[in-house]
Amino acid sequence: PRFGPIGGLDRHQSASTLKVHVVAISANHGLVEGRSVGKHDLVIRFLRGAWRLNPPQPHLIPSWDLAVVLQALQQDPFEPLQSVELNALSLKTALLTALTSVKRLGDLQALSVNSSCLVFGLADSQVVLRPRPGYMPKVPTTPFRDQVVTLQAIPSQEGDPNLTLLCPVHALRIYLEHTQPFRCFEQLFVCYGGQQKGKAVSKQRISQWLGDTIRTAYQARGLPCLLG
Repeated sequence: PRFGPIGGLDRHQSASTLKVHVVAISANHGLVEGRSVGKHDLVIRFLRGAWRLNPPQPHLIPSWDLAVVLQALQQDPFEPLQSVELNALSLKTALLTALTSVKRLGDLQALSVNSSCLVFGLADSQVVLRPRPGYMPKVPTTPFRDQVVTLQAIPSQEGDPNLTLLCPVHALRIYLEHTQPFRCFEQLFVCYGGQQKGKAVSKQRISQWLGDTIRTAYQARGLPCLLG
C-alpha cells in the first residue's frame, strides 16, 4: 500500500488532511529545487487536484432538532419569561428573533432600539425592526430602506396555548423592559453581565448565544446535544 499524501488520496482523504501530510513531510525534508516540499509546483497541483476529486462536503442536516429546542423554550429555565434570569431571557429572545427573521448574524447585530428603528404594533400585534442608519449588510442585495424585519405576534390558540410562549414579539417586549435600566447602546442585543453589561455585543457573541440556547434547551430536556 502507498503511504503519505498519495496513499491518502487512494483512501479518499480530504484535501485538508493531505495538506497536513505535506506539512509534516516538509518539516522533515530538505529543499527540492530550492523550495520546500509544500511550495513545489507539483505538490501544489497535486493538492488542487485532490480538492477537485474530493471537495469538502457541506453539512446539510443540522446537528440539532428544532422541535426539541422549541419545546424546551416553553419551560424552565426559559419560563416564566417575566422572572427568568437575564441570561436566559437574552438567549431565548436572540434565538426567537434569529429564527423568525431569518437574518444573518451581522444583520441581527445591526438591529437598533432607536425609535426610528423599532416600532411595536397596536397591542403588540407585531414589531417592525430596522438596522441602525448607515448599516451595510454583508450581501447588499437590498437598499437600506428595504431592510425591514416585521415579526408577527403568535395569537393564543385553544389547541395549544403554550405556543404564545414562543412569540418573538412578546419576548422582545420583555427583553427591552429588562435591559432598559442598564442599556448603554442603542444596539438591540447588549451584554447581560460582567464588566461589559449594557454594552453592544459582537456577531461572535450573538453566535455563541444561539449555540448556548440550543445546548441549554437540550440539557433542559435531558437529551445529549450533538452541537459542538
